[in-house]
Amino acid sequence: MKKLCTFSPWQRVEATVLRELLEREGIACLVRNENLFSAMGEIPFTECFPELWVIDDEIYPRAKLLLDGWRAAGGQKRRAWTCPHCGETHEGQFGACWKCGRPRNQE
Repeated sequence: MKKLCTFSPWQRVEATVLRELLEREGIACLVRNENLFSAMGEIPFTECFPELWVIDDEIYPRAKLLLDGWRAAGGQKRRAWTCPHCGETHEGQFGACWKCGRPRNQE
């Protein structure tokens, strides 16, 4: 196992989302220390930080590349879009229509 990155305690959700994205790409991984934030003060605070780990060391370079790409793309603002199926307008960060469930067309 290899550690991809460490998150601050308030970034637990981001760690979980990135784990799920990697799993969708076929990369087995896990989040360690996910629920230790409540133990801060009882154990050293650095032991409470969520960590994203890749199970297979050989997959680590691919996982790191994907992770870096997603994090870089996260800083970009996406335009609002209109669902071609039902005509509902959505803010740029949404990947599917909330009304009819159709996925956003790739830009």
